[in-house]
Amino acid sequence: MKFGLVYSFQVPPGSGVTHAQLWKDALREAELAEKLGYDSISLVEHHFLEDGMNPSLLVSAAAIAARTEHVRIGTSCYLLPLHHPIETAENAAVLDNISNGRLFLGVAAAYRDEEFNGFGITREERGPRMDEYLEILNEAWTKDSFSFKGRFYSCDNISVTPKPVQRPIPMWFGASGEAGLRRAAALGLPLVGSNRHHISELEGYYAIYRGFLAKYGKSVDVVPILRNVYVAESDEKAVEESADSMMAVLAGMYGKWAKWRPMVDDKGRTPDDPAFSSFESHREKVIVGSSRTAVEQVEMYSKRLGVNNILCWTALPGMPHDQVENSITLFARDVMPSFS
Repeated sequence: MKFGLVYSFQVPPGSGVTHAQLWKDALREAELAEKLGYDSISLVEHHFLEDGMNPSLLVSAAAIAARTEHVRIGTSCYLLPLHHPIETAENAAVLDNISNGRLFLGVAAAYRDEEFNGFGITREERGPRMDEYLEILNEAWTKDSFSFKGRFYSCDNISVTPKPVQRPIPMWFGASGEAGLRRAAALGLPLVGSNRHHISELEGYYAIYRGFLAKYGKSVDVVPILRNVYVAESDEKAVEESADSMMAVLAGMYGKWAKWRPMVDDKGRTPDDPAFSSFESHREKVIVGSSRTAVEQVEMYSKRLGVNNILCWTALPGMPHDQVENSITLFARDVMPSFS
């Protein structure tokens, strides 16, 4: 079992915190994470949000790569259809060189109308763009030069340089719809389970995905999942310190986006139900509590989903730096050794 940290760089309006301070804290936490034995640091992308959620993953990842030596640097996920494929190929290749081959690129298709409108493309194009851009990335990274004729991009005998250290750069795939699950399986890419979903939902998605893997004769070694994670000295303290920040993501953010991606609480209630907005109604989606409780929750994901890589979103919106450091330290000291 491997464990990583996740960062979104969100500043709740009115918090008094600046993005500059958030970045300073995160880079310190990245150095600490490497010393504590975390395997990776991943970044989450979205655009045009009031809290300034990170819109620039590869620039951000380069900063983290420059401050670390061993921890892997990843995206979970990079919204591939929103970006020019050649620019993505070049930026990722440069980042892989800066990090000396530590990059993994988790990609997803995006789903919010504001993002497609802001980038001047239609939501209906996201699937075809994803297919085309994935092919272009592989060609750009693995061949000295290549030509391509597609619906959205064409080129004739171009060479994308520098080449990445890893040829190709490892990729993961974020999806929950059948088309995305099929696409991930057909390409043999690991599926990243979202923190939006209850484990019972994820069991269904992984079953469909594994069915497609068998159909296409593919296999994967990495089974990653993204979870909101917070550990403290007791269950009560962990909930008290993290509940508001967790709900800012689960009910506040994903609840608002339910018109594009269905979102329910642990009992299947939708955002229009008042009970949806309580922490207890989402508690089964998160890893929260004392170290002993966290061990039990990690074991559950391992046994029920076959998960072997957990991406821990601890630096949640509004979470103070000292509490983030305390949680990731306790998790590394008291939880991770149970799975070494």
